[in-house]
Amino acid sequence: MTLIAAITILTGCGGTHRDDDTRLTVAVSIEPQRYFVEQIAGDKAEVKTLVPSGAKPETYDLTPAQIIDLSHCKAYFTMGHMPFERTWADNYSDTHPHTNIINLSHGIEPIMTDHTHDSPAVSDTGHVFVEPHTWMSVANALIIARNVRDGLCIADPGNKAYYDSRCDTLCQRLKRLDRHIRTMLADADSTFLIYHPALSYFARDYGLTQVSIEREGKEPSPREMKDIIDRATAIGIRVLFIQPEYDDRAARTLTGETGTAIVKVNPLAYDWEKEMTAIAAALSHDRHPAQ
Repeated sequence: MTLIAAITILTGCGGTHRDDDTRLTVAVSIEPQRYFVEQIAGDKAEVKTLVPSGAKPETYDLTPAQIIDLSHCKAYFTMGHMPFERTWADNYSDTHPHTNIINLSHGIEPIMTDHTHDSPAVSDTGHVFVEPHTWMSVANALIIARNVRDGLCIADPGNKAYYDSRCDTLCQRLKRLDRHIRTMLADADSTFLIYHPALSYFARDYGLTQVSIEREGKEPSPREMKDIIDRATAIGIRVLFIQPEYDDRAARTLTGETGTAIVKVNPLAYDWEKEMTAIAAALSHDRHPAQ
């Protein structure tokens, strides 16, 4: 008997929320999604995040308690390309038809990469991989916001006008953010280093080049590290982004050789707008100092 099947027996059909609480109960995979959902849902929904702070979505496994919690959710908003989502979401959908599963990356043009996130898509040339960090893009965020709105309207059609209005407000703010970032990047570095390649969509939006230290989920070999150092030195790369959940030893070695400034970035942070602004500020000539 599978874990989900066993939990289904324990939880029965499940409810959507308590009788004394008229709010929706919905779930998301990561904290940035909670930010988007709460901006549009307002006080109409309680939002639960599955991947805890500090955990890696690439390797995370849902706990039995979390699956039980999901049985009480009216909607689950996935990012669409997270490895842990792909391993169980289809089966969960079959056993819990009352939970609407909404893919927030629907309609986003994916970036295909040879960097494995355990999320394969078969191509004519073999296996390539969908870069899963779709939310790290203001252009994509506009699509995500509308997907959130549509999902909430499906789960709670009586409040459609409310969700429409809040989505419109968020989209206007996102467009202002995009203009602000473009201003900051007008004279910015065109190439940056990053430990784990989480800014592919950000780079695509603004015509930047991302150079990843991590290769296919592994530390670089000595030869690969030398190649990165040579490239950083030749181009004059000044910024190296590193995320809190990754070991920074390789990054420290590289900065010692190149003088590149280490800038901490957290793509999994709740305050998505603050993170996006900080990334752009780090690349501008008034970038953050080394940390």
